[in-house]
Amino acid sequence: MSALSGRRRWTVGRVAHRLAVAVLVLWLVAPFAWMVVYSVYPSTNLRATPMSFDPGDLTLTEYADLLSDPSFLLPMRNSAVVGAATTVLCMLLGSLAAYSISRFRFRGSQTLLLSMMTVQAIPAIVLAVPLFVLMRDFGLYDTLVGLVLTYAAFILPLVIWMMVSFFDSIPVNLEKAARIDGCGRLGVLRRVVLPLSGPGFAATAIFAFITAWSDFFLAKILTGPDAETLPVRTASFQGLFAMDYTAAATAGVITALPVLALALVAQRWIVQGITEGAVKG
Repeated sequence: MSALSGRRRWTVGRVAHRLAVAVLVLWLVAPFAWMVVYSVYPSTNLRATPMSFDPGDLTLTEYADLLSDPSFLLPMRNSAVVGAATTVLCMLLGSLAAYSISRFRFRGSQTLLLSMMTVQAIPAIVLAVPLFVLMRDFGLYDTLVGLVLTYAAFILPLVIWMMVSFFDSIPVNLEKAARIDGCGRLGVLRRVVLPLSGPGFAATAIFAFITAWSDFFLAKILTGPDAETLPVRTASFQGLFAMDYTAAATAGVITALPVLALALVAQRWIVQGITEGAVKG
């Protein structure tokens, strides 16, 4: 009797767990799904009472218009360049710094690591005016270089923090064996450490790219028409007295798709990288 009762409780718990997950997924997906609906239906259909979802009214005209508009393609290119450049810079410098902290134990190494993370605790709005003045005085305002350097300053500490955890999980004996075979420190890093920390490296790189691609606030403060990024351009569809909902929804979908596609393709690496980084030994 107790076994049957325990099995019933296990079944109820399993159903409740799956129901909770389904509700959470629906809660997270619903806004994006509604944005997709807004992007493929004319605004007249959605403002009608009741709303009309006739499949015959589906259209991709807004996507074609935006993807052929130079004023939209330039911010898209800027976001791609800034995201890729920031990721490469952060992973290159972050991997070297994280390896040094992980393998060369020196006095104050943990204090250094913790002090770098304080950058993440400072709200970006506090640094907005100093950053604007700094970029303007150095001639980097409204430039992709200035934006990449700014993003790298914010993202690099997080990259270092994550990569230290991944490097700590790799046995030192493997590196000693490679050193015996004649590898130098950089050779060990390139041939042994980085391949073994591949999932963690991929997860960190994806986080860095998503952060740089999705940022709105710093891009809004530090860029003008030349270096405008996709999130800033998407927000510009909201006017002072009116808003083009269809164009704004279409731009939002285009902005979100690369991040979603990247996360879906690399989800195995992300989960594996986070799991490996959480376990040291």
